[in-house]
Amino acid sequence: MSSLSTEVLTMKEFDMEQVRVTDEYYVAILEKDLNYLLSLEADRLLAGFRAVSEGKDPKNASGLNLYGGWEGSWSLLRGHTLGHYLTAMAQAYKQTKRSHPNQNLQINQTLGYVVGQLKSFQNKSKNGYLFASPEVHFDIIEGKATGDNWVPWYTMHKIISGLVDVYKYTGNSDALLVAGRLGDWAYNRTSAWDSSLQKKVLSVEYGGMNDCLYELYKNTRNIRHLAAAHKFDEDSLFTAIGNGSNVLENLHANTQIPKFVGALNRYRTLGEAESFYLNAAKQFFYMVLRDHTYITGGNSENERFRTPGKLDSTRNNINNESCNSYNMLKLARELFKITGDIQYADYYENAYINEIISGINPETGMTTYFKPMGTGYFKLFGTETNSFWCCTGSGMENYTKLNDSIYFNNGNDLYVNMYVSSELNWAEKGFALTQSTNIPLSGNVVFTVGMAPVSAINIKFRAPYWIAAGQNVSITINNIAFYPVKKNGYLEVNRVFKAGDKIELNFPMEVKAERLPDNPNAVAFKYGPVVLSAGLGTEKMVSAGHLASAKATIPQGVLIKDYILIKEKSVDAWIANIKNNLVQKPGKLEFTLKNTDEDNRLKFTPHYRRYTDRYGIYFNLSAIDSPEFQEGIKNSKNAAKKVEATIDEIQITNDQHELVHNLQGNSSGGSFGGYNYRHVHGKADGQGWFSYDLNINPTATNYISTKYYSGDAGRTFNVHVDNRLLVEETIQAKNPTGFYEVRYKIPKDWLDGKSKITVKYSNRGNSYVGGVFDTLSILKDYSSNARLKSIIVSGKEASVTDNSYGGYVEREEDYGDIKITPEQNNALVYVNNILIDDKAIRRLILTSDIETLNIKVVAEDGTTKAYTLTITKAVRD
Repeated sequence: MSSLSTEVLTMKEFDMEQVRVTDEYYVAILEKDLNYLLSLEADRLLAGFRAVSEGKDPKNASGLNLYGGWEGSWSLLRGHTLGHYLTAMAQAYKQTKRSHPNQNLQINQTLGYVVGQLKSFQNKSKNGYLFASPEVHFDIIEGKATGDNWVPWYTMHKIISGLVDVYKYTGNSDALLVAGRLGDWAYNRTSAWDSSLQKKVLSVEYGGMNDCLYELYKNTRNIRHLAAAHKFDEDSLFTAIGNGSNVLENLHANTQIPKFVGALNRYRTLGEAESFYLNAAKQFFYMVLRDHTYITGGNSENERFRTPGKLDSTRNNINNESCNSYNMLKLARELFKITGDIQYADYYENAYINEIISGINPETGMTTYFKPMGTGYFKLFGTETNSFWCCTGSGMENYTKLNDSIYFNNGNDLYVNMYVSSELNWAEKGFALTQSTNIPLSGNVVFTVGMAPVSAINIKFRAPYWIAAGQNVSITINNIAFYPVKKNGYLEVNRVFKAGDKIELNFPMEVKAERLPDNPNAVAFKYGPVVLSAGLGTEKMVSAGHLASAKATIPQGVLIKDYILIKEKSVDAWIANIKNNLVQKPGKLEFTLKNTDEDNRLKFTPHYRRYTDRYGIYFNLSAIDSPEFQEGIKNSKNAAKKVEATIDEIQITNDQHELVHNLQGNSSGGSFGGYNYRHVHGKADGQGWFSYDLNINPTATNYISTKYYSGDAGRTFNVHVDNRLLVEETIQAKNPTGFYEVRYKIPKDWLDGKSKITVKYSNRGNSYVGGVFDTLSILKDYSSNARLKSIIVSGKEASVTDNSYGGYVEREEDYGDIKITPEQNNALVYVNNILIDDKAIRRLILTSDIETLNIKVVAEDGTTKAYTLTITKAVRD
């Protein structure tokens, strides 16, 4: 065990009472968050804890008046919200001390009541256990009991963290006492783990248990709390990441990020002897930014890190879980405090604006779970009392600490990291400063000194990464030009100040384009620190369930154009001329395109302010009919047909998916070739097996669909539906270098009267089952409809005889505008062997009086029909 030492820090944060945000937009969302917190009923958040202290299981107990969503009786995450609530309220206590005395008193009284209740519940326990579900759930994780489970240590992390934060921010000693007894309980349980059991427990999401126990130890100095924290340090993962190996592919993102926040806290707590953990945290941060991060600073697809660098191929409606950004900001903040490295401050600003500020509805105060990077989706916000997602809880915290990372100091120097209108009172130095800015509308920032000591103060202003290329920040002091020293990315102003001094900085800004590594034609735009997005309408903004949360959708019939056709020779040339191709409207934060097919139509504005409509951040830039353009259409339609055909789907080895779908058996999971898999070995028939429960549609033809790997050729196993043998499968070497998909048709009479089936895989002989890769889906038939709905020529519907269409243009015209629409949305339409976008009007240059086009429509299932369109130049009747 490491020797004890003082916490390692280069930078110090200011007490939240010393910094007040005055930006109108930020103040408004803080008020929304405060009002929401104060609207919640403490007793309803405590109901599960009270029931457990009385020997009841909230899952079955009646009359508890639990909240809904993830706090409901069905949920095994019940209680996590109270932890977030405690932290958010403790931060709110600090925020309101000077500005909202009545709210501050109410917050303090509420926290006192909640902590007092928790203490009384805990006193009924012999071992210090305090939770909103019975302790047996921790036994299940250890394999000492059986039953349903989710992630109990994850929830325990929230509770301990919340209690410690109440103590740190309000001085409530009972909060530390209750947290300390929970720390003792954690020690008593974890000290019995051998390495095998530790590995088993840590294979299930446990949040930042290491982090909260290190934080607890710093406040209790109880060696048992330190020992318990060490039990949650996943050294094998830290070693791999620290050595530069990106082993994150397909891992649950928000399971991993808090582990590294905890690793960093070990270093902060115990000092230089633990530099192994600092290195792991640095490497992890670098990998996530390099390989997994979108322009907004967010990451993940369906809560997972995907193949490094594969970002365009995973853009959809379930990107950028909000909790991920919440935790990445924690990591960046602490790395900055330790190293002083500006890269962490740069990331913090980006994700703070474009993920966190972007993630709240300014009218309701509700927050997002996902932030889609797929073009055409929208931000979907939770509800006040019936969501309580993980991201609802972290959202409570986000907006009560908007002031905690604007300024830092190292004991002598003041660091200005963010340009947000605010006030700083550095009482220890007798120095007060007011910042006033309207970035990004202009690059002007004014700092006014309120009071100053007789000695010099060295202010270090961060020189942001987004400054216009080839230009410098200009600074004046009391209207006189000042030429600062630039050191480690900061502009230094070191002098004796006096009250009333004004420091004015002007940051030149410009539009910049960012491209995705796996598709350099997928482009997004920023202006200064803000990501830009274009509004794409409000038609049918319908949500759908996504496990225990929800997601935005694009219903059939909603037409989204996710590409922009450029008039330059290449995408490189268009981007090189971005200053002239995305132009700001004078005096407004609004930008329109030039030299494209969308000139002056799409309006790009700051994405963090968008919350009422569909949007596009990334668009594919291409020349019309280029191979890339056609491939994009095909990929988009193929993805849509899979989504529309899906009745139910399991993400293999996703613990939430597999819990909901009742995974049974004796299998194991892993990751290979960019996909997660599940397999099992048996020495005799049926010894190795696993099964899932999946929904079906008894009125449709149902198929089981999954992927196999050709490298597993020869493995032989059975696939059962409700204990009836469906197929004897042997994996084939169909594609020796990769994967292939299979679909098994389920006999219709097997599904009569059912809405759900059990799909079971079991081995034959001495063989493995699977691997079953990526997803296991129940699909309905792909459509065989290759018919055309209509062809419009220059605004008029073409005539049709059998499969031949005819249309007319005015004789004097040398072009015709055509619109070809298939009956089925996802059918592919080819004109003269070129795949076209059937959602768009296509201009055809006519070189003769009569031209005939060959049209081919390919249905979802590959059915093909051929048509012709003859366009005649004539004087119309």
